[in-house]
Amino acid sequence: MSVVEVTVAEHCAVIEVDDFSPLSRYDAPFARDLGRAVVEACDDDAVKVVLLRARNADFAPEALPAPIAVREVLTTWHRDFAGSDALYQALCFAKKVVVTEVTGDVIGAGAMLVLCSDLTVAADTARIGSPFSSHPEANFALAALTMRLNRAKAWMLRESVLTAAQALEQGLVNRVVPAADLTDAVSELTRSVTGMPLDGVTMSKMLLQSVLDAHGVGRDFDLADQYAIHLWSETGVAR
Repeated sequence: MSVVEVTVAEHCAVIEVDDFSPLSRYDAPFARDLGRAVVEACDDDAVKVVLLRARNADFAPEALPAPIAVREVLTTWHRDFAGSDALYQALCFAKKVVVTEVTGDVIGAGAMLVLCSDLTVAADTARIGSPFSSHPEANFALAALTMRLNRAKAWMLRESVLTAAQALEQGLVNRVVPAADLTDAVSELTRSVTGMPLDGVTMSKMLLQSVLDAHGVGRDFDLADQYAIHLWSETGVAR
């Protein structure tokens, strides 16, 4: 199991794992550890930025989900992956600025982490795959706000994998740099954010949260249970 490590320095909490593929496999302990790390970092007054980083060449390589029993969807699965206290909503509605640093393949849950973050810097080697066909907790309202509606629809319906350059063009990431320059580019970005007063960071995120609520992001997360039951009942993945 990938261990979640957190370091805090210069107002930035770096949350680092081997890669984020355990989320795609619905590794509940990993999701709980990661969500707890996000919440604790956001509650720390010394932190203004939360950075998600993978040690491996891929941010989140492709990983098949474990079978989920339909009877578990409304209980344990909801608690760990779709609920208001679960990881994705903790990121999406975080009180601090969330930055993702992505390299290589960003598939499944990895793409959802990008959608839930505020800013993403990608290596030019990155490829970001649509999470919508396999991950019912993927949030289309968030994708539409991030990429514009027509682009989000194409990404969802075609199940396409975007190169880093395409993701930048479509608004899914904020900056693309050579892989060798990624760490420096992320450090530059986090320094610019941490230069803001803490009150300014928190007020800005509160305004953003009101926009997300007004556009139905929270309601889409709430519907994830129904998407999950429908998907897994039809595909036979669920027991």
